Amino acid sequence: MNQPKAYGTFIKRGDHTFRTSAYIQWGQSEKSIGACLLLNPGSADFNKINPVLMEMLNTSFKAEGAITPDPTMDQLILMLEGIYGKEKPIAGRFHIYNLFNLQNAKSINAVDQFEGLVHAGEYDITESLIPLHELQMHPWLLLGWGVDHKASWKNLKRIKEKWINLITQSKVPTFGKKHKESSNYYHPCPLISTHRPTMLNELITLYKQKFGKQRFPVYATKPNLLVDYNPDNQWGEFDYGWIKSPANPESTVKGFSHLRIKDGYQLKAYQYTDGANGNGIVWAIPVDIEIPDPNECEQLEEHFLLAPKPSFALDDFMHVIEGDRTPMSYLQASIAFHELHEFGTFWHGVSWGRDIILPLKDDQKSHYDRYEWDMIEDEPEIIEPHFFYDIEGNPVIVFHTINDIGTITLNRYVHTFSKTDYTAHVERTCIATSGGGIIF
Repeated sequence: MNQPKAYGTFIKRGDHTFRTSAYIQWGQSEKSIGACLLLNPGSADFNKINPVLMEMLNTSFKAEGAITPDPTMDQLILMLEGIYGKEKPIAGRFHIYNLFNLQNAKSINAVDQFEGLVHAGEYDITESLIPLHELQMHPWLLLGWGVDHKASWKNLKRIKEKWINLITQSKVPTFGKKHKESSNYYHPCPLISTHRPTMLNELITLYKQKFGKQRFPVYATKPNLLVDYNPDNQWGEFDYGWIKSPANPESTVKGFSHLRIKDGYQLKAYQYTDGANGNGIVWAIPVDIEIPDPNECEQLEEHFLLAPKPSFALDDFMHVIEGDRTPMSYLQASIAFHELHEFGTFWHGVSWGRDIILPLKDDQKSHYDRYEWDMIEDEPEIIEPHFFYDIEGNPVIVFHTINDIGTITLNRYVHTFSKTDYTAHVERTCIATSGGGIIF
């Protein structure tokens, strides 16, 4: 077993003990596997930490060596094992930094004591800072200095700002459970022990949300199976208004290898035509029932064309789309969602049909790369379609598109799926514009 071990370096000045460095080691590698920035080291009880180090401190005022992990370290060990998994042995060091190095188990008392030492000139607030190149060695940094606040804690605010400036300069990515009303981050190890498993799960989820995103090439958004197209019936020469669609919406789902229609159900559609314009609507109905004529259905008053709905149809056709729960299945489901919501549209009915999913393919770049964007939000960190689990554990697919109808827009689509099925809440946000586009 590759059991982790903890190490620390300490100094003693007067009656106060300071832990100037600490890390948790797996195996022999010195490579960083991450780091954290917390408030201050905990208890200075060396009977628990390592009695031998106490003798060294009392004689030379310096000591370093193996230490017994404290509850915070135990929590961090569980977090690292949750992040990197237990199947493959972890190898490397996890470094623990603090806003100030004074050892004190009670955080509020520790800050008050720290403020007093700084005010008396017995502690330089920059002692905890590390060189920029050392910070840049870490793949990521967990922030967790706590959320307690007092107006009198002016030196704590100063050192926090110095650390934040250093982190910003280093460009090392960070994560942590942020307080909703401040820029502070909850400590990874709550004082109440029964709260620690919940915090642990939240931190692992936050890590995976930011760093565990699975990216897809743009071609993965296309159907990957050949489907025989067999219309249910033929177009009538003088069809106008709502009719039964001659096209089969199930062909959209059958084109994706990770999706299927739930047993006992089928997808059927109604088609609306008005000259060169068209719209459609898809319903999930029992497999043994024929879809009725539109004039036999109720009309949806909230639909701008008063679309027909059979009395036995489900409200959301995504209820009958199933998948294998892989990230790819959710990507395919997100595309099927849009394709089916725009099934049977043409000319003025088209919207999604003009979306180009990014990144651009080589044959598209000469046309779309010429746009100059006026950013409404920051540029996306990840432009490729990608998957992750949100903090609630819901599967999420995000991708970006260019649409040139009316105004050329750069858009972000976020599809948050249910934990239990493939129904989804979809949000489309325009994050940039680039002047006028096409007008149908």
